[in-house]
Amino acid sequence: MFRYYYLKYSLLLIMLASTFAYSHPHSFITLKTSFYIQNDQLSRLHLVWTMDELTSSYLQIEYQQNPTQTLTDLVNNIAENNIFSEFSIMTNGKKLPIEITLQKEEAALTFNNHKATVDFWLNLKHPLPISNSKFELMTYEKTFYVDMYYEQDSDITINHNNCKIIIDKPKPSDEILNYAQALDENETAIETDSFVLGKIFSQKVLVSCK
Repeated sequence: MFRYYYLKYSLLLIMLASTFAYSHPHSFITLKTSFYIQNDQLSRLHLVWTMDELTSSYLQIEYQQNPTQTLTDLVNNIAENNIFSEFSIMTNGKKLPIEITLQKEEAALTFNNHKATVDFWLNLKHPLPISNSKFELMTYEKTFYVDMYYEQDSDITINHNNCKIIIDKPKPSDEILNYAQALDENETAIETDSFVLGKIFSQKVLVSCK
């Protein structure tokens, strides 16, 4: 996709990898997501993204020089890229997108144990009743230069006893695996309407409520 040297504060561009590395991905972000229910309606999501040490080291250099601008540009980049996510609800057998807005004033960037963490809130434009509802969330970087993933099931929570969460793990074919492994750092994966490499490797968060 993009690279750090072309656009300074872009989320993807600060995720540099060793020039000796081959195969995608080259950078990693671990995810945590909390779904918040109020009055039996899904209204907000809290996202926490933690970057690998190498990526974090570059970001920290920028942050030390200008913390406010670094956070602003980082959050703007996330928002402009649709949170690197697809969020939808199943209605009458069809998957319909859910409109969400990043609350920029609530975002924060911290550094701990050599890793950078950005956390932020998403508000649903229209809160949705959870009764007999099914939701799906996928988070990925399209080219798979960056791998965005949940380390364990407990990294996803919801504050309602009538809802359960399942992580549907990706099952790429051997052909797709070989293709990703053959890409080096300077190559960009092909992308078509039916082929998005990052999406193929992304986990699906499935939320179903009674």
